[in-house]
Amino acid sequence: MFKLLTDEEKQKVAHEYVLRRVIVILFALILVLIIGIVGLLPSYILSDIRENEMTERTRIVEGVGQKGGEVELQAWLEKINRELQILSPVLDTDRPSIFIEKIIDQKVSGTHITGFSWVRVKDEITLSINGVALDRQTLIAFENGIKSSGYFSEVTLPVSNLAKDRNIDFQIKFSLATSASRSLKTP
Repeated sequence: MFKLLTDEEKQKVAHEYVLRRVIVILFALILVLIIGIVGLLPSYILSDIRENEMTERTRIVEGVGQKGGEVELQAWLEKINRELQILSPVLDTDRPSIFIEKIIDQKVSGTHITGFSWVRVKDEITLSINGVALDRQTLIAFENGIKSSGYFSEVTLPVSNLAKDRNIDFQIKFSLATSASRSLKTP
């Protein structure tokens, strides 16, 4: 049908087609922009809110730093550093864990250790262990094992601990042997 039109009419129809194509393309671009804005607007709003929040937090933190809070923080840091120096392994020359290992090595079946005690008065260390023994023979064997180990001296088991026949609560006191104390202190 287009071929049946005159030249003047063909130009009008071609102009109308071009105009309609431009309108459809513009409408499609506008639609794409609207969809893009609607899709990105929530994340833009959230991002803006987060930026404002961080700006406010920064302002608050700067205000706190100017009020003299650093003096309290410095005092707290010095206190923590002193406590850490107290716990420093360099100062731990006695090594109680080695003492516990040596006692456990001497433990015989039938004895249950319930507690350890480590007391240091000047240069003398007094050790004691508490526990329950199944019977007298087990308790005496445990005491003899501690005496014969060579790590401990002055092993004392009160006679009152031997008054019962079964389930004997005991407390054995002793001190480190001089040769053992030197070997226990060296790592």
